[in-house]
Amino acid sequence: MTISEVAAAAGVSRQTVSNVLKAPERVAADTAARVRRAIDDLGYRPNRAAQNLRQRASRCIGLKMVSPPGVSNLLDRFLHALTEAAGAAGYHILLFAAVDEELGTYEDLIRTGTVDGFVLFDVEVGDPRPPWFARRGIPFVCFGRPRGQRHERFRWVDVDGAYGVARAVDHLVSLGHRRIAYLGWPEGTGFGDERRAGWAEAARRHGLDVGHLTATSAETVTAAASAAARLLSRPEPPTAFACGSDTFAIGARLAGGTGASGRPNVEVVGFDDSAAATLMSPPMSSVRQPLDEVARCVVAALIDQLGGVDDVAEGVMLRPELVTREWRGPEPVH
Repeated sequence: MTISEVAAAAGVSRQTVSNVLKAPERVAADTAARVRRAIDDLGYRPNRAAQNLRQRASRCIGLKMVSPPGVSNLLDRFLHALTEAAGAAGYHILLFAAVDEELGTYEDLIRTGTVDGFVLFDVEVGDPRPPWFARRGIPFVCFGRPRGQRHERFRWVDVDGAYGVARAVDHLVSLGHRRIAYLGWPEGTGFGDERRAGWAEAARRHGLDVGHLTATSAETVTAAASAAARLLSRPEPPTAFACGSDTFAIGARLAGGTGASGRPNVEVVGFDDSAAATLMSPPMSSVRQPLDEVARCVVAALIDQLGGVDDVAEGVMLRPELVTREWRGPEPVH
């Protein structure tokens, strides 16, 4: 909910609404009453940080530390990019832990003026935090779309995972592969579902019959290797894997083993272009997320809110880049 929507509902200007909130003595009593009715009817809550920006802006942006498996490398790289982007805009990043009473921790940090707003990194399907922040007028931006709920009023920046995995399939097809498997998370992770959808879309576009060549596992190398081994044990096994992350790709590479020449028996493409992808022997191709651009967009969107620009609540979708590393696996079997 924005101040412009309140103004439209009350039939007044944005400045009049602002005056009712900050200097009601400047507004006629009947007009102020009409504005307050619109505020109550719409459930509008002023942006707290924008209201207090001049008085006690902290110039700090809060980011909760997270530790689910598989995200530490991505978080480290994003944090570096976010720190640089925030610093260029005159802000600092404040890291904090919130094991218990997470929502209370967010509110305390805003109430005490410790931070001006937040970046949400670990946004899950149906995450309760975006609507909670929005109802309280707390500035925030998500890295990743708030899936499983209406998110048109939430600021977010995301990377098109479906596009990235589809480019991985295009690359593998260009090398002659026709049996291209997908290995990723179980259904329900949101971003994982989108990456799998990119594989399925590209397979259909290339006329590949790969509906049975998909597997899921926990995001560990051991679990991924076991899942990939089950696919590789089939009468017509895959000759290549497009994977939801580099961890899954490493597991698939290990499951495929190496031939007499020491070269991997299956070709794999990962996602995230982590350091592990470059350190494998031979190095793996992988889809690289544009984390520097993500960070710049996140900071810009948050600063807009802190400055009172709350009318444009929309998302930014960025495209990743496929990084190919030259090596040739086995000749594809058709």
